[in-house]
Amino acid sequence: MSDSVAVLFARSDSYYKSLPGCDVYDMERDALTFSGFAPVVAHPPCRAWGQLRNFANPRKGEKELAFFAVEQVRKNGGVLEHPRASQLWH
Repeated sequence: MSDSVAVLFARSDSYYKSLPGCDVYDMERDALTFSGFAPVVAHPPCRAWGQLRNFANPRKGEKELAFFAVEQVRKNGGVLEHPRASQLWH
């Protein structure tokens, strides 16, 4: 088992980048390239899933990133952060 945690879908200025043991995947690094070597902390984009989703303008394919994040948490362990009212949970 790895001593690190993969942080998926982090902001480019994420605090996680300053923490030891965090292997951070921001937009430039592309979380879809994660190979499953460690538990994950996943922060997939939520604007297409949240309470204001009707006003959101997500990029093409952005909504589906949440499904990838769920799959990675199920396969590798970890947590997925999304708003309480997220429609992803349905």
